[in-house]
Amino acid sequence: MQKTVVSFLAILSLALLPVIGPANAALWDFIPSQLNLSGYLKNETAYRYREPRSFTKMRNIFSLDVNYPISERFEVSASGWAYYDMVYDLFDYDVIAARTERESDQPLNFIEALDERKDSPEAAIRELYLDSFLGDFDIRIGKQFIIWGVMTGIRIVDEINPMDFREMIAPDLLDYRIPLWSLKVDYYGQNNAYQLVVIPDLEFHEPAPAGSEWELLQKVPGTSFPNSWTIDNTEVGARVTRTVWDTELSLSYFYTWDDFPVIFRRLRTNNTVQEDPVFFPTYTRIHMYGSTFQRSLFGQVLKGEFAYVTNKYFGISNDVDEDGDGFVDNEGEVQKNHIRWGLGLDFNLWKTDFSPGIVQWIILDYDEAIIQDEFDTSFNFFIRKELPQHGAVFEALGIWPVNMSEFYLAPEITFSVTERFQVSGGMNIFWGENSRTGIVVVDGRATDILEVDPRFRFFGNFDKNDRVFMTFKYSF
Repeated sequence: MQKTVVSFLAILSLALLPVIGPANAALWDFIPSQLNLSGYLKNETAYRYREPRSFTKMRNIFSLDVNYPISERFEVSASGWAYYDMVYDLFDYDVIAARTERESDQPLNFIEALDERKDSPEAAIRELYLDSFLGDFDIRIGKQFIIWGVMTGIRIVDEINPMDFREMIAPDLLDYRIPLWSLKVDYYGQNNAYQLVVIPDLEFHEPAPAGSEWELLQKVPGTSFPNSWTIDNTEVGARVTRTVWDTELSLSYFYTWDDFPVIFRRLRTNNTVQEDPVFFPTYTRIHMYGSTFQRSLFGQVLKGEFAYVTNKYFGISNDVDEDGDGFVDNEGEVQKNHIRWGLGLDFNLWKTDFSPGIVQWIILDYDEAIIQDEFDTSFNFFIRKELPQHGAVFEALGIWPVNMSEFYLAPEITFSVTERFQVSGGMNIFWGENSRTGIVVVDGRATDILEVDPRFRFFGNFDKNDRVFMTFKYSF
């Protein structure tokens, strides 16, 4: 504990050197005047108020952004962060992870054998790229984020950067995106803007640390990963944007990898034959044809996204055996095309910004054997209200996946104590049922097994993870 505090204070002292006054100016004389430095120091503390109650995060973060204009045509930008979570020094890991609560339908020996991966310490380069401004062309090469979506907190067309699920979707939008080494070329024509994206760097959705309170979508042993940095496996995308009748329209195409592996499996449907199932998860490629629009309408903003996705695999039920060979058909997966669409509206009422929206997936040529529903609908909303008399801003995000009968709510209020120092407080609230594989145990006894109807859930798996949090942030 003492070492942790000393280390954080050392980082704090270094970070504050450029902003604590002219007494230390000599220490920074070696830095070129064109070099722009900014960043923040932040503490994120979270407390789970559901049993077993515990502090689950006391993370100290140092983030630094650097920008250096080499000339009028070229500049380099970089950003990175490092953090250390003191909660693991103060509390027992099993209490933080709440294992016996999360895995109550599993045998106790399974729970005790879970990995203990701690989300700390961590240090990473988030961005590192070179910008070139060449007349009608802008070229950015390096590690970066590329965002194509227009709707708040929703990913339909915006599927370029995979997601980091270390805390599900609780972090800020950029914090749960995974940057990729990419080439992005923008050309600005007379009427249209064109963008080409080339991504040889293959990264996929990153699950939460195994055994943690956010564990859900883990990397399955034996997963077949495609080789990165090869021409055949490179992701390629193109996008054109144009304003028509005061409406900003875009059309896009993205040849990419599905960021979730397809869980192909050899599984017997005949219970009289005892044979262990064999899984061989594989990442597969998909084509995404997308479109977005934004239009001001009577002082409000109407926006939408649409994607037509081909070659995606969907899981089927374990009892499907139409060919009668005693095994699940098609190795447990079936390939279908599907549509994703979303519609949202940004408007202001009672001096408050509202952004409600609806999103839907539609599987074409639907097969009743598919586990996912043919129509999968969710509603979401985002609210933002400034409270200038208190120097504060209130925000709230809500997501309601209708088919899964679950809900997520994240209200937060931020106070600006000074121009550089902010204090925030909020909650992460999850509601719903957890997922079930089809087999549960009674009171943790591996000998007492019950068969139940399988189901997949997302937010419901964290129904007992409701928490309150505080954030202290100093920007420099």
